[in-house]
Formats: sequence, C-alpha cells, structure tokens
Amino acid sequence: MDGLIPYLLNVFDSIRGGLEQLTELAKRKIKAVESDDLLALDDVMNQEQAVVLTMRGLEQKRERAISDLGLSGVPLSQIAERCPPDAQPEVRQAVEALKNQYQEYRRHADRARNMLEHGIREIERTLSELGASPIENGPGYGARDEAAPPESMKTDFRA
Repeated sequence: MDGLIPYLLNVFDSIRGGLEQLTELAKRKIKAVESDDLLALDDVMNQEQAVVLTMRGLEQKRERAISDLGLSGVPLSQIAERCPPDAQPEVRQAVEALKNQYQEYRRHADRARNMLEHGIREIERTLSELGASPIENGPGYGARDEAAPPESMKTDFRA
C-alpha cells in the first residue's frame, strides 16, 4: 500500500493538470466564439479532443489505483478517510485540489457550451428567416440530390 498512495496522488495531480488544460481551452473557446473566429474555435476543439483522450487514459489509471487500494466504489470525497492515517492529509489536499479544478473547468465549459448553443440557435433562426428549410436529420444526412451544390457554385470544367 505504501507505493500505491504516491501513485494515486500522482494520478490525481495528472488529472488536475488535464483539467487545467481543459479549463484554459474552454477560456480560449469562449474568446473564439466572442470574436466569431471559426478557425481558432476549430483549433481549440482539436486540442480539446487530444486532452480528453489523455484524460481517458488517466481515468483508467485512477480506477486501477483505487481498485488496488481496495477502494472501488468509494466516492472521491471519502477516499482520504479510507487511506492510512499518515497519508490522509496529503490525499485530502489532492482530492480538494482536484475537485476545485473540476468546478472551475465546469464553470468555463458550461459558459462556452451556452455561447455555442446560442450561436447555433441564432444561425438556425437566420436561415429560417431567409427561407431555408430545416434539415430533418442534421447536416450531411439529407438525400443525395439535396446535397448537390446550387447552380451558382458549380464549375464548368470544360473551360
């Protein structure tokens, strides 16, 4: 068990670091949305996907460490109480830092999501006002002949 507690603390710290990255990306996403910069938004979302993949690996390590400590099914808030007394303060501090970082991430991620959803509703409303018919199944899922570009966008390759 002696080697497992430092390993668990290291995993918690790595997860917290990943959440810090996601928080910074959420802040950048908000700025990209505010400035209508679709290229920056795309870049941020690609970076976000890479961090999320890393976080999935960290989550597997966390589950393995928790299982090895015999704490499977124990809520994060109770892990410190179930650790040896000499490790409890350090584990409690790591858990608190992790929870605080998660709350900060959620605050920024929720704001970014709300802004994006608002933008999408605005686009849909504008398209509707311009007479565009709503696509039943979302973009890219219409019938083949509906997906053809308008005549003004077609190119004559014989020229």
